[in-house]
Amino acid sequence: MRYRYPWFYAYPYEIRRPPASPANTDIFIRSAKQAAGLFADAQLVLSRIAGSGELSRRILTAAEQSDKQTVKRLIKQMGVRHEVDAGFNPDGIYISLIGTQSRMILALRWSENRNHFASISL
Repeated sequence: MRYRYPWFYAYPYEIRRPPASPANTDIFIRSAKQAAGLFADAQLVLSRIAGSGELSRRILTAAEQSDKQTVKRLIKQMGVRHEVDAGFNPDGIYISLIGTQSRMILALRWSENRNHFASISL
């Protein structure tokens, strides 16, 4: 016997959700200003990696050894002002620049394999 289900969810009662807090333009503006600082840090990281084969090799070597602390230290030593986190796999690296109001994530590849690049978790 085959049962037919409605195409919508039928709840016998109304679902009560707490009201969302109102949007605050002051917070939004602070977040945008902080993101501009994160963007400056991102430009610094990208220019240093692109400009130094030795630094790139050191980051790649540390990542191959799963030495996350060394990767974070190397990135921080570039002069980055915000908190740094990094996640990597054999195909690439995610560098996360973290502020109190915003976050910027750089995704860089070092392998031609495109199947696993999206599976990096921070």
